[in-house]
Amino acid sequence: MRNPTEASRSLVTIKDIASELGVSNATVSRALGDSPLISLATKERIRAKATEMGYVPDAIARMMRGEASNLVGFILPDVQNHFYSAMARALAENVATIGLQLVLAISEGNAERELRHVRELRRARARGIIITPVADMRSETAELLSAGQTVQLVRSHPLVQAASVSADDGEATRLSTSHLLSLGHRRIAYLGGGSEILDSGVRRLSGYRSAMASVAGTTTIERLTAPHPENGYQAAQALMAGSERPTALVLGSSQLALGALHAIREMGLRIPQDISLLSYDDPDWLQLCGPGISTIALPIQSMAHYAVSLIDAHYRPAGLPTPCLTEHAGTGTHYAFPVSLVERGSCSGPIEHAVSPIRT
Repeated sequence: MRNPTEASRSLVTIKDIASELGVSNATVSRALGDSPLISLATKERIRAKATEMGYVPDAIARMMRGEASNLVGFILPDVQNHFYSAMARALAENVATIGLQLVLAISEGNAERELRHVRELRRARARGIIITPVADMRSETAELLSAGQTVQLVRSHPLVQAASVSADDGEATRLSTSHLLSLGHRRIAYLGGGSEILDSGVRRLSGYRSAMASVAGTTTIERLTAPHPENGYQAAQALMAGSERPTALVLGSSQLALGALHAIREMGLRIPQDISLLSYDDPDWLQLCGPGISTIALPIQSMAHYAVSLIDAHYRPAGLPTPCLTEHAGTGTHYAFPVSLVERGSCSGPIEHAVSPIRT
């Protein structure tokens, strides 16, 4: 038999492992492939020896046999957005527990770039693709995604036949708006994403409208724009410069919140004395802004757990989260997970007659 140290100096094969253990090549192959024909004890013994000898599965050979690789693709729109960077880390940790490798690809909201990423992941025979789709998706992209193991994250595209996983977006903005209403605000503006964020934008706007409609005497003010800081800055400036400016602001994106906070500070307005503000998602910097910004915390870990479970049936960890909402549609099932309100110092009752002048 070969010495394990000697074997590790060159490429270790299934034949080498079989020779070390005195079993057949077929037994080793089946054990490493998690075949139900092999007992758990034998699988564990063979896997332990494979690890000891430094065995690396031949991905190219697997692909030539038509098998999926150990790659899981995550196509996200913006790596600088706290939510997506935190989600990437959570997904990577979860897929690693079942021996898979997460591969990141950034679409920047560009349909052509998204298509290139999907093509390459399919060529690499990725085990699955987790994607936050762009609104103007190419038909080829939708076909490739629908034909393979795909999970849509945050939002779903109507052309893609695949399950989707998100936070309970409607409840998030309903909770934000209801909290401000309970403090006495009646002129509350909503600043959120528009058609470019597909159904997630519809759900968030609906939650705001639902809460506002539940109380008499309210004034709805809606500003929909792509979730980038510069758009949040411009929208907040326009809102706060008007003669009938809102007393409170609900944000549907932390990126919009970043821009809105910049505008509010630049205009010399105080939080919460002049404007109450409630954000979306909970990046660390929200705690450092003024009195601390109240926000909606998103279920990043729960969403990551569930998305991976949809990609690979072997992933069934203890305590797999249960969706708070399951909706069945023609394009696939939508699973939503509960959100929570994080109260800090950015919300108080309206002070209608003590508003600071705007600096010019």
